Amino acid sequence: MKLPRVLREQAKFYESKGFHIIDVEPRNGAHFLVKFAEFPEPQIVSKNGSDSRALHNNVAAYRRLKEKANETN
Repeated sequence: MKLPRVLREQAKFYESKGFHIIDVEPRNGAHFLVKFAEFPEPQIVSKNGSDSRALHNNVAAYRRLKEKANETN
């Protein structure tokens, strides 16, 4: 899968935390619809979201979504 340049650093960070991007669709402006392998709900990610606090907040939310997906399976 080819990632847009603006999301590559974010993707590396998310992969280091155990979350793998499987699909990316551009949305309006600076946003992308991102699908992860670990949970079914797609997420809207901003290309301006490379702030370390935002990245860590996203990882925390993704962990909750992953736990929720594991409970339902």
